[in-house]
Amino acid sequence: MIWPNRNIYDGHWFDSKMHGSGAMLYADRRIYTGGWLNGMKSGPGIMSWPKGEKCDAVWVDDKAVCDAICFPKCLNGGKCTGPNSCTCTSLWTGPRCETQPKFNKWKQNAITVVGGNGQGHELNQLNYPVGIFIDKKKNIFIADRFNNRIVEWKYNATEGQIIADGNEYENRTDQLFYPIDVIIDQQNHSTIIADLENRRVIRWVNQKQQILIKNIDCLGLTMDNNRFLYVSDEMKNEVRRWKMGEYNNEGIIVAGGNGKGNKLNQLSSPGFIFVDDDQSVYVSDSSNHRVMKWKKDAKEGTIVAGGNGEGGNLNQLSDPLGVIVDNFGQIYVADYENHRVMRWCEGKKRSDLSFDDEGNLYVADSKNHRIQKFEITL
Repeated sequence: MIWPNRNIYDGHWFDSKMHGSGAMLYADRRIYTGGWLNGMKSGPGIMSWPKGEKCDAVWVDDKAVCDAICFPKCLNGGKCTGPNSCTCTSLWTGPRCETQPKFNKWKQNAITVVGGNGQGHELNQLNYPVGIFIDKKKNIFIADRFNNRIVEWKYNATEGQIIADGNEYENRTDQLFYPIDVIIDQQNHSTIIADLENRRVIRWVNQKQQILIKNIDCLGLTMDNNRFLYVSDEMKNEVRRWKMGEYNNEGIIVAGGNGKGNKLNQLSSPGFIFVDDDQSVYVSDSSNHRVMKWKKDAKEGTIVAGGNGEGGNLNQLSDPLGVIVDNFGQIYVADYENHRVMRWCEGKKRSDLSFDDEGNLYVADSKNHRIQKFEITL
């Protein structure tokens, strides 16, 4: 079979359709050898590109699948070698085998990994925990709000250790007043805290303190891969970004900043935030009962969760707070007043969420004064 665009097919035929095995010689010098069904790649086969790169996989309609898909994303080629596995074969610009997106599931019965011993200030207790951060060793850092402290629970520990404050609340630099969120700068092992009632962002390292940002009604903190610090301001209804180490300026507005409201360029009581690899900002727009996504340098956001009024239906949220996005763009929201965690696929009082490296989901169960872990089911 020779097409007008000079593509050539040489193979077995059945009922006037390509059916069976054969080779397609494309005019652009690509060659596919493998199974065919009704004019489409179907079954095991090999695609060879002009630069010598190859992808050996099961094919369906021009897509390679072996529990994987070939995407034009990376600098070195890939060869599917089995389910969810890929071996790089050459240096070139073209497809490689990527794990096919899947919907993760978690056990419905959680494990209490922090607290769970009633409300209190002992080292095995919490008092309205809010923001949480999980490091690479699965140590858990908690903004223990009404105890005015940041505590760290080592992996599988039965009690925590105080790493910031623990004194009576005041506004001295060595004290906290209702801290609400915490992140760890793992490059220099410092703790960065949203010190809500003191209206500041403060860094603790080796029991020394440094005020990074003053006069800000901060609720949420996060840091991107380029070490930019993002902070939400509940009263100014905006999210700003600072370059790490450069805080003697007003920062750059990356979401909101157009007054309180429900327009796409506005926010209303923004809370926790998440930033993806493209520097898109996801922010829980709490009083608007929605989650907004602001792409880098965008002038307005898009609604990616909620936005259908306050309520408990599956298309609604009620005072959303914690928000996190996985590698497949699926959005997880702590739907605070509905007492649930929701997953939203983009395009289709306070608590926080976090994942560890294995995909287990951690939830700050504030009013039960504990951190719950929902284990992923493989």
